[in-house]
Amino acid sequence: MNSNYDQKVLVNTRELEWELTQVTGVFKKLLSSKDDIQTALMKLETNTVLSQASKTNSVEIFVLDGTYINEFGEFTQGTYLRLPKENESHVKSIGGCIIFRKINHFNDDQTMIVHTSSAQWLPGQGNLEVLPLHQQTALVKWPKNEKFAPHKHWGGEEILVLKGIFMDEHGKYPQGSWIRSPHLSVHFPYVEEETIIFVKTGHL
Repeated sequence: MNSNYDQKVLVNTRELEWELTQVTGVFKKLLSSKDDIQTALMKLETNTVLSQASKTNSVEIFVLDGTYINEFGEFTQGTYLRLPKENESHVKSIGGCIIFRKINHFNDDQTMIVHTSSAQWLPGQGNLEVLPLHQQTALVKWPKNEKFAPHKHWGGEEILVLKGIFMDEHGKYPQGSWIRSPHLSVHFPYVEEETIIFVKTGHL
């Protein structure tokens, strides 16, 4: 775990062990933590409730597996949620789920819920396809052997590799890799097989 936003961070989440939390049936792989801001993978086992009393502000979630349930509804794999507030006493999973979650990193009131399984992909640069989620947050689909122009990350970038192997001149990042690149970092990304990433830019 690295809280220094001036450094590049690379985590292969598949190599991390699930850590017990204070709630029975809830496990976490903590990727980054600074003050109240946290980025993590979370696993809720079958018939688990996240909390009985606490409230979390400013939560951003991408459902990686299973069905995630809160006061707003039931959300299956591939759903993106951006919620100014969430009551954790309503968070549960009947059949179990795994989510990518960021908490307390924004303070506006905009709510977004995107069911990516039925949303429309849009043309991106070159042969890329983009599925916008919120402002500079999106899914990006890379076709086989696609290359992107070398570019600089104004305000930083975070990537979670959902499918395939993401690459640049610094290395190869298989499915499950989480990469955080700092403000003004530069790279030349490409792929050799179809790859899908969850990406956030300009927020660090």
